[in-house]
Amino acid sequence: MHTMMRRVGAGTVLLFLAGGLAWVGAGSAAAEPAGCYVDRGVTDAAALCHSGEGASVLEAECLGFFLPSERSGPVFGYYSGFESRQTPVGKPMRATCVADGAVGIATLAFVVPATS
Repeated sequence: MHTMMRRVGAGTVLLFLAGGLAWVGAGSAAAEPAGCYVDRGVTDAAALCHSGEGASVLEAECLGFFLPSERSGPVFGYYSGFESRQTPVGKPMRATCVADGAVGIATLAFVVPATS
């Protein structure tokens, strides 16, 4: 009986974890404008939007070392990557996690509509 309760508990935890991952994945995809393809590399990301009007921006979330303005030394953790410029539909975009004072790997990349 004890073994069965442990298996049921473990199955319930795995079910909640899988459901949470599916929910997080659906949320990031819904933020992208229609017709955009994102290709995330190790330290950067590229994107191209094929349909729609206007402009969009490619953003990246990074994990690595960076120099924040408040501290004197490098810090390891998550930081926002260096996003692309506002790019019209049909033109490629690129965002990176490597710049002066920062080096990291791209953990997430997504396209958002450009704001004026």
